[in-house]
Amino acid sequence: MNITRRFLSTNSNLKKLAVIGSGPSSFYTILQILKKQPNNFQIDIFEKNPSPFGLVRYGVAPDHPEVKNCIDKFNEISEFIKTGKVKYFGNVEICKDLSLNDLYKNYNGILYAYGSSNGNKVEFPGSLHQNIINSFDFVNWYNGNHNYKNVIKSLKGIKDISIIGAGNVAIDIIRILLGDVNKRWKSTDISNHALNILKESDVKNVNVIIRRGILDSKFTNKELRELLEMRDEGVEFKGWNKEDFDEQLKSLGKLDRVNKRRIDLLNKYKENGNGNGNKGWKLNYLRSPIGIMVKPDGNIKELLVKVSKMVHNEENDKWEYKSDGKIESIPSDLVILATGYKCEPLNEFKEIGILFENGKIINNNGKIENIKNSYCVGWVSNNSQGNINNTVNDSMNVAETIINDEDLINDENKEGRKEIEIILKNKKHKIVKWEDWEKIHSIEIDQGNKDGKPYNKLSFNEMLELVK
Repeated sequence: MNITRRFLSTNSNLKKLAVIGSGPSSFYTILQILKKQPNNFQIDIFEKNPSPFGLVRYGVAPDHPEVKNCIDKFNEISEFIKTGKVKYFGNVEICKDLSLNDLYKNYNGILYAYGSSNGNKVEFPGSLHQNIINSFDFVNWYNGNHNYKNVIKSLKGIKDISIIGAGNVAIDIIRILLGDVNKRWKSTDISNHALNILKESDVKNVNVIIRRGILDSKFTNKELRELLEMRDEGVEFKGWNKEDFDEQLKSLGKLDRVNKRRIDLLNKYKENGNGNGNKGWKLNYLRSPIGIMVKPDGNIKELLVKVSKMVHNEENDKWEYKSDGKIESIPSDLVILATGYKCEPLNEFKEIGILFENGKIINNNGKIENIKNSYCVGWVSNNSQGNINNTVNDSMNVAETIINDEDLINDENKEGRKEIEIILKNKKHKIVKWEDWEKIHSIEIDQGNKDGKPYNKLSFNEMLELVK
């Protein structure tokens, strides 16, 4: 018998694994472990929200249901829950309802699989103004996370919006703000409160502010093309500052396929725009926010940006960004910061000795350095980077790391959920079990069908009221 590949499979010798977080990286890793060794692990999932699936549920644009199809894969966990191989502890927040010491005492291994909890900050004079919001909050708002219900109370009187950053999230937000409510959003799982506010929105113009140049764009061509094609909904592409890059692009000659396609798309839709759209958006490259101008009533009037230019460095033959010495003002009633998400360390990391730097846990192929039988996967292991495809590959690698970790294999027997359930019971804490979640979601589906939607997300309080 190869002890690095097989464990004793009696119930008392099952390796107890606690997983913190229930997003894509969590489910993919768990399913991969159970696929490889279905009889050697007992796995418990701890999720601070009542509902599972993380950013797949609260972070994916409502008009991209195909991205959420991975939930069908995640629901395969139900078969392992029925056999007791997996247990879901919803509404249980680690470092609040349970300590990390509780987990380390009762589990052979801990897998940190929680995701981002905030957006990256962009600091400039006035950046704390109430009409400057983070994309993380905005995305949770339109996706029905009721903790963010009041992020946007009204879009009446809001005509001009600036978005700082140019990743796929920024492109999603433009579609949300400018898309035809009835054609694009009414039949999706967008939250009803967001839908009602968008119906009365006065937003006409969206300016995207991008610090770097066209060749450093973060959005994909697929997302870009989808947004450009919204001219059929009366959403006009108002162009990009192509002239600022003519010399650079000419000197570089042949571009890679992705950048060539991106530039071709932008030029094609700018040149062929019908000009009849009553709404529009524009890409403003080489611009960085430096402040705001406010109206007498205190609301934002303009976003101030400094202008850069592309300069060729003869010594290293590279194109660099240099200040142009100019400042521009861009009409803005609302500013949305969309410069990426970030993970935060858990409160007890220092006490445990887990090193957290630059938005991630320090690790080697998913194994946390200096801490025995501890692992991480997904955004908390790679600084909030990557998409679903990256997550699948990452999860497969981390699953192998866990399966083949000799420290875990040779660890003593632990109590696992048996002791954890006693701790939570003594605290009279309400746990959302997987069967509770299935009941909750069936109600969401029933309510959504009445509105012609796939489902209407319940608030966390509404979910907990359904749990006995």
